[in-house]
Amino acid sequence: MMHGILQAAKAANISRAPKYNLLVCFDAFETLYAPKEPVHKTYGQFARDNGLQHASDHVVAVYLHDRITKAAKEYPNYGKHIQGMNPEAWWMKVIKNIFVDVEPSLRDAAHKAQLDDLGRRLFHHFSTRDAYKTASNMPKLLQSLKHHSKSNSSTMDKPSSIGHVVLGVISNSDDRVGGILSSLGLDVSPLRFQRESKQDTHFESARPVDGKSYDVDFTVMSYDVEESKPHKLMWQAGEMLARRAVVHELGRFDESVPWLKLYVGDDIKKDIESAWGCGWNAVLLKEFITENPRDERLESLDEEEMLAKPVTEVLAGHSPRMFTVNRLETLVDWIVKRGLEVSAGSDGSANHSEERFKLVKSME
Repeated sequence: MMHGILQAAKAANISRAPKYNLLVCFDAFETLYAPKEPVHKTYGQFARDNGLQHASDHVVAVYLHDRITKAAKEYPNYGKHIQGMNPEAWWMKVIKNIFVDVEPSLRDAAHKAQLDDLGRRLFHHFSTRDAYKTASNMPKLLQSLKHHSKSNSSTMDKPSSIGHVVLGVISNSDDRVGGILSSLGLDVSPLRFQRESKQDTHFESARPVDGKSYDVDFTVMSYDVEESKPHKLMWQAGEMLARRAVVHELGRFDESVPWLKLYVGDDIKKDIESAWGCGWNAVLLKEFITENPRDERLESLDEEEMLAKPVTEVLAGHSPRMFTVNRLETLVDWIVKRGLEVSAGSDGSANHSEERFKLVKSME
């Protein structure tokens, strides 16, 4: 009798304990994946294989950045609102202009088919896993983060301090991110932001399979939002899609459950400061970074003292925080062991009424 009363009291206490949902979003390029070799070298090799013998890596490097910058000004957002242009046509135009600069004789109409073939081959190469390396063990790490509570029997019989995990990608890019991640081995939801016009904040998106748990729940690309990081609409789009992802997977959205929001990127200004300024905790992942940015606001997640703390204690303070971590594996391991495997009620709570622990319902 007494044992039953104690068990019931314990269960009631756990049910009242602070519990959160977790939204983790990633930058794509040079965070989750990066080119296997410098882009200008790949361009040069493809060109030489296509018969353009004057296309040395050095010469291609001279023109590459300039032609991309010029095309971005002449045909904004990969030519999205220009009739007859899409990201593939935009990149083919960039590639053509690079190699016409390298070999002026290619301006002759007789070389059009050769340049078109080169452009298509490069575009499709950079649309698949063939072009990229990943952060070490990236696909399996994201899968373990998303599905841990469902696949680990040790967490099934006790409420975790984190109830549901949503994974997304927020990237300044054209529309290929989802396809690239799929080719790298991830099951990516078709849920993505779509805007009907620059003035219209309503959006429609492809419909995921109801009840299915994807590895990546949604993608937010600047091509779709028509703004790019650090603009706040990128973060608002991510929060709105997170809401939809939960409804599609669970069939409901509980407004009473507070959210921890974490963004992982490689750029201190566009990613870390921008996310932090919009109420997200942010992590600078240094796996592909060659420079070591110095910023006293950045706290290290590689320190043993920090890794020993529960995720909710670190992320649920009254103000968002900025961190650095050397490897994706360290970050995911911390979230799993000190978040998904920590019982509810075993760590500190936060003021759940704060706006920072809610997901936006509409875009400004």
